[in-house]
Amino acid sequence: MKKLSMFSLFSAVMLTAGSAFAGGGALLGGSGDGMEVGTMYGGGSVGQATTDCMMKAENECSSNGFKLYGGYKVTDMLAVEGGYYSLGTMEETVKGSTTQGQYTITDPTAEGKANGFGVAAVASVPVVDNFEVFGKAGAMFWKSEATVKATVTDTTSGQSAVATDIAEKDGTSLLLGVGASYKLNDNWGVRGEYEHFKRQDLNDEDHNVGIVSVGATFSTL
Repeated sequence: MKKLSMFSLFSAVMLTAGSAFAGGGALLGGSGDGMEVGTMYGGGSVGQATTDCMMKAENECSSNGFKLYGGYKVTDMLAVEGGYYSLGTMEETVKGSTTQGQYTITDPTAEGKANGFGVAAVASVPVVDNFEVFGKAGAMFWKSEATVKATVTDTTSGQSAVATDIAEKDGTSLLLGVGASYKLNDNWGVRGEYEHFKRQDLNDEDHNVGIVSVGATFSTL
């Protein structure tokens, strides 16, 4: 999924939505039967977030998390949505030592936590009765925290101690997503989606964050 452009996926969904709007009804027949205009909805999802590791950026690290969201159906094909994302905790350990100046750093460990608030416009198109696909675009207001611990030895004196460094970073990034939902009855539905945004590290370098999640949605009549 990392090599597949989110812009390509989002564009494909938008083009599909445009075709459905021009033709009316569901893409593969049927009335579509999605949420009505004016519907308010909310839901929760669980999933996995993947991004570059903190100490070995060439590798990917993953964590389990969740999100809570709510939205309002503005038109047949457009909704506005906002949600809180808890992206879980990632832990890394590097065995071995490295020397920087007069200090030797041994067996560093890192723990990273992240969360954020996302707001987006969501465009959806029915495929068959009760089933639709959607794309979203908006903003992610994210915050991350990293805690690094290691044994530090002064090579001149031979003294050692466990050192801890805590750093925080926050920012705002473009949020894109694609997904699908299925309406179980008048109130309940299920949905799965993939979302993407970029975060920056302490050196202001960009790193991709991908979120895969599945969950349930409750809507008003």
